[in-house]
Amino acid sequence: MPSDSMSPAGPVSGARLGSLIRQVLRSPVRQFRLGNLRRWSERGIIALVMQTADNSLTLSLRRRFGRLVMTSAQGHGEPNPSHLPQAHTAAAAIARRVEQEGGVSAEARGSWPEVFGIPLTAHFLGGAVISASPEDGVIDPYHRVWGHPGLHVVDGSAVPANPGVNPSLTITALAERALSYWPKTDETDQRPSQ
Repeated sequence: MPSDSMSPAGPVSGARLGSLIRQVLRSPVRQFRLGNLRRWSERGIIALVMQTADNSLTLSLRRRFGRLVMTSAQGHGEPNPSHLPQAHTAAAAIARRVEQEGGVSAEARGSWPEVFGIPLTAHFLGGAVISASPEDGVIDPYHRVWGHPGLHVVDGSAVPANPGVNPSLTITALAERALSYWPKTDETDQRPSQ
């Protein structure tokens, strides 16, 4: 049976950190091996779990020890969860399946940010809302910034929702669509004016 090493302990509390410390004290050699990065990709499975909550991170530059570092904090919307119980349930199911099918020991483990309650995201998306008017967003349906028709947003900022997977193809599709409306040399712009 897979070890339930990072069981859902709820919001950031001493429970999750305490669970990690107990595991390290119980089997320090095993925990060291699990943390060894050598050939890690051959021994691990990453289970990406996305959520649909309307929340955000606010990024800022701060000075620490004389150096500029980027930090994140809770943005607008719902609070950013540091632990997703459904993610742990999915990871435990994967670990059980690996043990059953592969005959090897498997564990459902959390991540360091989860243990310490640090919200993170794999892909920074959104922010430049596509809208029908400047009152409701940043860019028009042709990806022109409202009030600045020569300025276009064709990167991840224009992605309207979490695609649930690596967003590179979504970003490319949005950019190709936006650029397909650009007039060619010696053509008139067929896009409506702002």
